[in-house]
Order: sequence, then C-alpha cells, then structure tokens
Amino acid sequence: MTEGAGLPRQRLSARVAELTRLCGGISLLRLDPGAAGPFRFRAGQYARLSFGELPPRDYSIGSRPDEALLEFHIRDTGDGGSSSYVAEALSEGDPVGLEGPFGQGFLREADPRPILAIAGGAGLAPMKSIVETLLAAGATREILLYFGVRREADVYLDGPLKALARAHSNFDVRIVLSEAPPASGFRRGLVSDAVAEDLHDLARFTAYVAGPPPMVEATRRLLTRRGLPPARIYADPFFAKAELLPQSGP
Repeated sequence: MTEGAGLPRQRLSARVAELTRLCGGISLLRLDPGAAGPFRFRAGQYARLSFGELPPRDYSIGSRPDEALLEFHIRDTGDGGSSSYVAEALSEGDPVGLEGPFGQGFLREADPRPILAIAGGAGLAPMKSIVETLLAAGATREILLYFGVRREADVYLDGPLKALARAHSNFDVRIVLSEAPPASGFRRGLVSDAVAEDLHDLARFTAYVAGPPPMVEATRRLLTRRGLPPARIYADPFFAKAELLPQSGP
C-alpha cells in the first residue's frame, strides 16, 4: 500500500454516524471524524479502518472529498474478520480507527479527457467518489460508469446512480450481471465484455478501474488492446491483490 497524492497521512478515531445494510451483503458505513477532522483525501483513494482488536483493513472511500462524513461500502466476506464484524456487531456511535489516505488510483482532475469508470462489486465505492466529485464540480465531459456484479441481488445503489444520470446528460451508468436470468431486465455478461461491445475507440478516455482481481486484470488487458495507454489506466495494486490478502479488500 502506498501513501498518495501528496497529502499528509492522518491517523484518528472516528465514530459511526450511519450504518445501513444494503443488498448483496454490503453495509454502507458513514464515519464522522469529528473534531479531529476533516480527513483529507482525493476521490478514488482508500483508508485503513480498525474495528476494536481486529487487524486493520483497507477500504475505498465512496464519498466526495468535500463531504463531512466518510462513506465506505463493506461487503461481508464471511471470513470472521472486519467485514463480518461490520455486518454483525458494529453499531452507530461506535469508535473506528481511521488512517490514510492511501492509493494512486485517484482522480486526475486536470486531465480533460472523457472518463471511463469501471467497477466490480464493492469496487463501486471509489468510482462513485470519482463520478460524484466530477459532477459536483460541474464537469461537462463524457463520464461512463460500468458496474458489474454477479446476480441481481448484488446490485446496490442503482437508484441513486440512475437518478444522477437523469440529472446530468453527460453521465451514463451501465449495470452488467454475469449471472442475470433472461427476465431480470439487466444486461448479462462480464463487465469487461460489455465495455468491449459498446466502445471501440478507447484511446480518447482516461480510465479508472476497481473490483475483484480477475475483473481488474481482464479490464486492463482489454483497455490496452483497444488503444488506451497504460499510463491512463488507474487502478491501485491494492485491488489486484484483494483476494489473496484476507485482511485487504475494497
């Protein structure tokens, strides 16, 4: 893990301001840094959270840098560690250790190119932060968000994302299910395949990718094959190792 974006590393104790159980085993956690804040980060970065005596674990930040509360999307992996603790035992008001920011996959705001954001599962968090930061700043460039999950039950925050697309003509969200039944109404397939089907001229984009390792690597290969320079594909190594490190993941 690397410290990124030239911001100083902070270490503080935050409080659980909100905890919402979403579908697909996702808990939406919002932390209040209180008087120790604000917690400074760039859209697309992640932080290290500590719950009691459990080993610290890294989670991507889903909120915008200008928001007071820090948002995290935590998927219960059933490993008995931090993700299970959040799903089963964490309550509003509880203290949570917070350290960061970390990561090089943050939004390059000075880059004027169209944005291609590709998320798998809870990798939606940093992509949401990037998209909302751009739109809140009045960006008019094209912004495409592809969000891939396995089943319909794993889709979350689709309502707010679609509402955002209705409010901004330059933003579009495309949800893809790898195991969608014919009657689901969702597009079926791998998210990387959906990108390949829809977009042929990828050289004009800057891409941000987050999600499970196979999805991240398949997407990297696709983007480079289609002419997008590797230097304009941002995905922290953190994501590529998530499944190999039980205590690290988006």
